[in-house]
Amino acid sequence: MWLKPAARFSLTLTLLVSTGINRAAADERKHPWLAPEAAVKVKNPVNRTPEGLKAAARLYRQNCVICHGKTGASNGPAASSLPQKPANFTDAGIMRKATDGELFWKMSTGRPPMPAWQAQLSDTQRWQLVNYIRTFAGR
Repeated sequence: MWLKPAARFSLTLTLLVSTGINRAAADERKHPWLAPEAAVKVKNPVNRTPEGLKAAARLYRQNCVICHGKTGASNGPAASSLPQKPANFTDAGIMRKATDGELFWKMSTGRPPMPAWQAQLSDTQRWQLVNYIRTFAGR
């Protein structure tokens, strides 16, 4: 069966994307995303303030809701199409184990499908986001 070039391109692209997604899911199971020990130990230099939380809420809505969801429950509109679920910021157990430095490092460096935000957001903005996502688990 012969396909038109556009249909052949679409089929090839679909197969490549789905293969990449499956491979990413398998990689996550084999190699959990761990921050370097030095990053884990970093303390958040930005105090939690009403102004900082308000600014971070805006950034979260603009950049994070699509995957992590409005309440941080890993149920954003794009979450179901990702190879692994985004972090669930409402899980108190997970959030208790994660240090601020670890969250900051992951947000900064990214790992597909999570983008790296280091070039788009300032250090202060990323620390404010750490403070903000902590509110989802009541901390």
